[in-house]
Amino acid sequence: MKKIFLLLIFSFTFSNAQYSIEENDVTENTNEIGKQAIFYELNNPTEFYRLKCENPIYAQFPGGENAFRQALFKNMQSYLDTGVYFANGTFELLIFINKSGNLQSFQLKPEVPNSNLLYRDLETALRKMNPKWIPASCNGIPVDSKLRQKINFRTESFDI
Repeated sequence: MKKIFLLLIFSFTFSNAQYSIEENDVTENTNEIGKQAIFYELNNPTEFYRLKCENPIYAQFPGGENAFRQALFKNMQSYLDTGVYFANGTFELLIFINKSGNLQSFQLKPEVPNSNLLYRDLETALRKMNPKWIPASCNGIPVDSKLRQKINFRTESFDI
Protein backbone atom coordinates (compact mmCIF):
# COMPACT_ATOMS: atom_id res chain seq x y z
CA MET A 1 0.00 0.00 0.00
CA LYS A 2 2.85 2.35 0.86
CA LYS A 3 4.48 1.58 -2.48
CA ILE A 4 1.29 2.42 -4.39
CA PHE A 5 0.88 5.63 -2.41
CA LEU A 6 4.50 6.66 -3.12
CA LEU A 7 4.05 5.73 -6.77
CA LEU A 8 0.93 7.92 -7.03
CA ILE A 9 2.66 10.88 -5.38
CA PHE A 10 5.67 10.45 -7.66
CA SER A 11 3.51 10.21 -10.81
CA PHE A 12 1.48 13.32 -9.94
CA THR A 13 4.66 15.28 -9.21
CA PHE A 14 6.26 14.12 -12.42
CA SER A 15 3.18 14.93 -14.51
CA ASN A 16 3.06 18.52 -13.14
CA ALA A 17 6.76 18.97 -13.81
CA GLN A 18 6.35 17.62 -17.34
CA TYR A 19 3.41 19.96 -17.96
CA SER A 20 5.41 22.99 -16.73
CA ILE A 21 8.37 22.17 -18.94
CA GLU A 22 6.19 21.78 -22.01
CA GLU A 23 4.37 25.03 -21.31
CA ASN A 24 7.64 26.93 -20.88
CA ASP A 25 9.07 25.46 -24.07
CA VAL A 26 6.03 26.56 -26.03
CA THR A 27 5.98 30.10 -24.66
CA GLU A 28 9.70 30.64 -25.17
CA ASN A 29 9.71 29.38 -28.74
CA THR A 30 6.72 31.26 -30.05
CA ASN A 31 7.02 34.86 -31.11
CA GLU A 32 4.22 36.96 -32.42
CA ILE A 33 5.49 38.53 -35.56
CA GLY A 34 3.94 41.74 -36.75
CA LYS A 35 4.86 44.25 -39.35
CA GLN A 36 4.48 47.97 -39.40
CA ALA A 37 4.47 50.14 -42.45
CA ILE A 38 4.73 53.90 -42.70
CA PHE A 39 3.11 55.63 -45.64
CA TYR A 40 3.72 59.27 -46.41
CA GLU A 41 2.45 61.79 -48.90
CA LEU A 42 4.09 64.96 -50.12
CA ASN A 43 1.03 66.30 -51.94
CA ASN A 44 1.09 69.71 -50.26
CA PRO A 45 2.96 72.49 -52.04
CA THR A 46 6.28 73.70 -50.69
CA GLU A 47 5.69 76.95 -48.82
CA PHE A 48 8.30 79.68 -48.58
CA TYR A 49 8.53 82.07 -45.67
CA ARG A 50 8.10 85.62 -46.85
CA LEU A 51 11.22 87.67 -47.46
CA LYS A 52 10.88 91.25 -46.32
CA CYS A 53 12.21 93.22 -49.25
CA GLU A 54 10.97 94.86 -52.45
CA ASN A 55 12.15 92.31 -55.03
CA PRO A 56 12.29 88.90 -53.33
CA ILE A 57 13.43 85.82 -55.20
CA TYR A 58 12.85 82.66 -53.20
CA ALA A 59 15.26 79.74 -52.91
CA GLN A 60 14.85 77.16 -55.67
CA PHE A 61 15.75 73.50 -55.82
CA PRO A 62 17.51 72.51 -59.07
CA GLY A 63 14.72 71.24 -61.30
CA GLY A 64 11.97 73.01 -59.38
CA GLU A 65 9.49 72.16 -56.67
CA ASN A 66 8.36 68.85 -58.18
CA ALA A 67 11.97 67.66 -58.49
CA PHE A 68 12.48 68.54 -54.80
CA ARG A 69 9.42 66.57 -53.70
CA GLN A 70 10.39 63.58 -55.87
CA ALA A 71 13.96 63.55 -54.54
CA LEU A 72 12.72 63.89 -50.96
CA PHE A 73 10.17 61.09 -51.43
CA LYS A 74 12.78 58.79 -53.00
CA ASN A 75 15.27 59.39 -50.20
CA MET A 76 12.60 58.97 -47.52
CA GLN A 77 11.78 55.57 -49.01
CA SER A 78 15.46 54.64 -48.85
CA TYR A 79 16.42 55.95 -45.43
CA LEU A 80 13.34 55.92 -43.16
CA ASP A 81 13.34 52.87 -40.86
CA THR A 82 9.64 52.04 -40.73
CA GLY A 83 9.89 49.57 -37.85
CA VAL A 84 11.08 52.00 -35.19
CA TYR A 85 8.55 54.80 -34.82
CA PHE A 86 4.87 55.51 -35.21
CA ALA A 87 4.06 58.69 -37.07
CA ASN A 88 0.46 59.59 -37.84
CA GLY A 89 -0.85 62.90 -39.09
CA THR A 90 0.56 65.96 -40.77
CA PHE A 91 4.11 66.99 -39.92
CA GLU A 92 5.91 70.15 -40.93
CA LEU A 93 9.43 69.86 -42.26
CA LEU A 94 11.09 73.27 -41.91
CA ILE A 95 14.22 73.60 -44.05
CA PHE A 96 16.74 76.40 -43.61
CA ILE A 97 18.83 77.34 -46.66
CA ASN A 98 21.85 79.59 -46.16
CA LYS A 99 23.14 82.38 -48.41
CA SER A 100 25.33 79.91 -50.32
CA GLY A 101 22.37 77.68 -51.22
CA ASN A 102 23.34 74.86 -48.86
CA LEU A 103 21.03 73.07 -46.46
CA GLN A 104 21.89 74.67 -43.13
CA SER A 105 19.47 72.83 -40.82
CA PHE A 106 15.92 71.59 -40.51
CA GLN A 107 13.20 71.00 -37.93
CA LEU A 108 10.37 68.48 -37.79
CA LYS A 109 7.20 69.40 -35.93
CA PRO A 110 5.43 68.01 -33.92
CA GLU A 111 7.59 65.56 -31.99
CA VAL A 112 6.46 61.94 -31.57
CA PRO A 113 7.74 59.00 -29.49
CA ASN A 114 11.18 58.06 -30.83
CA SER A 115 11.17 61.31 -32.81
CA ASN A 116 14.94 61.52 -32.44
CA LEU A 117 15.17 58.40 -34.64
CA LEU A 118 12.74 59.83 -37.19
CA TYR A 119 14.71 63.09 -37.10
CA ARG A 120 17.98 61.22 -37.68
CA ASP A 121 16.54 59.30 -40.64
CA LEU A 122 15.10 62.47 -42.18
CA GLU A 123 18.45 64.19 -41.74
CA THR A 124 20.12 61.33 -43.60
CA ALA A 125 17.52 61.52 -46.37
CA LEU A 126 18.00 65.29 -46.75
CA ARG A 127 21.80 65.13 -46.63
CA LYS A 128 21.90 62.33 -49.22
CA MET A 129 19.92 64.55 -51.59
CA ASN A 130 22.99 66.81 -51.42
CA PRO A 131 21.21 69.67 -53.10
CA LYS A 132 22.85 72.92 -53.96
CA TRP A 133 19.88 75.25 -53.88
CA ILE A 134 19.70 78.48 -55.80
CA PRO A 135 19.73 80.80 -52.79
CA ALA A 136 17.02 83.31 -52.07
CA SER A 137 17.84 86.93 -52.71
CA CYS A 138 16.55 90.34 -51.76
CA ASN A 139 17.26 93.08 -54.27
CA GLY A 140 19.94 90.86 -55.86
CA ILE A 141 21.74 90.09 -52.58
CA PRO A 142 21.70 86.43 -51.40
CA VAL A 143 19.95 85.93 -48.05
CA ASP A 144 19.13 83.04 -45.72
CA SER A 145 15.71 81.55 -46.31
CA LYS A 146 13.29 79.09 -44.78
CA LEU A 147 10.73 76.83 -46.41
CA ARG A 148 8.09 74.43 -45.17
CA GLN A 149 7.02 71.11 -46.64
CA LYS A 150 4.05 69.35 -45.08
CA ILE A 151 4.29 65.57 -44.92
CA ASN A 152 1.29 63.36 -44.18
CA PHE A 153 2.39 60.23 -42.29
CA ARG A 154 0.22 57.17 -41.72
CA THR A 155 1.44 54.13 -39.75
CA GLU A 156 -0.28 50.78 -40.13
CA SER A 157 0.49 47.66 -38.13
CA PHE A 158 -0.56 44.16 -39.07
CA ASP A 159 0.22 40.55 -38.16
CA ILE A 160 2.11 38.26 -40.45
